[in-house]
Amino acid sequence: MSQYNYKMALSDFQAARQRAALEGVIARVSGRSNDLLSYDDVARRLKLRAQVERGIKTIPVDAIVGSVGRCTEFTRTFLPRNLNDQERWARVKSVFMDPEGASLPPIEVYQVGDVYFVLDGNHRVSI
Repeated sequence: MSQYNYKMALSDFQAARQRAALEGVIARVSGRSNDLLSYDDVARRLKLRAQVERGIKTIPVDAIVGSVGRCTEFTRTFLPRNLNDQERWARVKSVFMDPEGASLPPIEVYQVGDVYFVLDGNHRVSI
């Protein structure tokens, strides 16, 4: 990981946190939620039980509406809410920025109808 990429990623994280704060203000003023949906809440309400492995496929990022266990850490648009995520977010972003860097694995999601909930890869979706 190059030091330059890491510093740029830290700057990008700060900008994303500022956008998250702005989205929070807009959500409060408009009365609309800025929260990711909780998979556990949705699964409980819909009484979901079965899980089927579907393999690797491309999914639309706009169809990702929630998270499994981390729904409070990101906004509805997957902007980071917690300053504590800065280092991890920047490390992951640095890998994306480096054309010769290590590749990252695909994210893991649960699909419910036409929408998806991130099981693993919340930071990758955020970036």
